[in-house]
Amino acid sequence: MRGRRFATAGLLLSASALALHSGWGRGERPWREATGFDRVPPPLRPPDDLPWPAAVGPPPRLAWLGHAGFLLEWRGARLLVDPNLSPRCSLVRRRMERAIGPAQLGALDAVLLTHAHYDHLDRPTLAALERVGRLLLPAGSEGYVAGLRSDAAVEGVAAWASVTVAGLEIVGVPAFHHGHRHHPLASSKQALGWVVRGGGASIYFAGDTGAANDFAAIGERFHPAIAVLPIGAYAPPWPIGRVHLSPVQAVEAAIRLGRPLVVPAHFGTFALALDRPAAALPRFALAAAGGGVEWRMPRLARAAAANEGTS
Repeated sequence: MRGRRFATAGLLLSASALALHSGWGRGERPWREATGFDRVPPPLRPPDDLPWPAAVGPPPRLAWLGHAGFLLEWRGARLLVDPNLSPRCSLVRRRMERAIGPAQLGALDAVLLTHAHYDHLDRPTLAALERVGRLLLPAGSEGYVAGLRSDAAVEGVAAWASVTVAGLEIVGVPAFHHGHRHHPLASSKQALGWVVRGGGASIYFAGDTGAANDFAAIGERFHPAIAVLPIGAYAPPWPIGRVHLSPVQAVEAAIRLGRPLVVPAHFGTFALALDRPAAALPRFALAAAGGGVEWRMPRLARAAAANEGTS
């Protein structure tokens, strides 16, 4: 009887710990706390006014939605990548504040989805957007968004294939990850990264990918000036760390890409692995300093700046 009580108590403690780790212990937190930015030593923080690389041409406006979601305004185009503004992702609650709602993002030339996992393809967010011209995602995954929006042309893109959106070339590039919505560790459906090209310059959104991805090939082909790289949800090393980058691996990926300016992503918002969402950024900042990689803290998209962008 005593052993049964101890076992029950152990299960309850484990369940409570898991619930707390998954964000059910408190509400959404300010971005500085949720992302771990306050824990980055000031000498390792990039300047608030750090400029975009001159090689990118007209300065982009890149606003963060949290996790892997970004609004990119560049060369007259408005693109949204992997938006997720929901209060939870499956059973995991959102940890970081939302400074904007989907309908406040305005009209979009295209939404780019790297793969169909719930944290990247969030149907409620996609359904609530104001207007979408085109919806791009890896070829073979079109069924995950079928019938979701009547205004958006759904287009599947293969690796290394490209399409033109509002004068920009959008290229799907390989990612070492899986794309099946209901099976995170294995699938025949692919995941992609996206390279956005204009005026001879490139911006790379890696999406989800592991360290085995061929970053050198992407760097040699596109020479990105800016790389949005994932840094969180990497523990334990197997199996989940095999298909995600750790903070140190993100720095190594940036070096293989040719040392673009890095914008970190995939941290601070949802606890999707055993590492804490606020732990990745301080580790990344330390690794970036050691590797000679420059980075820029992503800034939250805010309603007042949605139609004007935020740099």
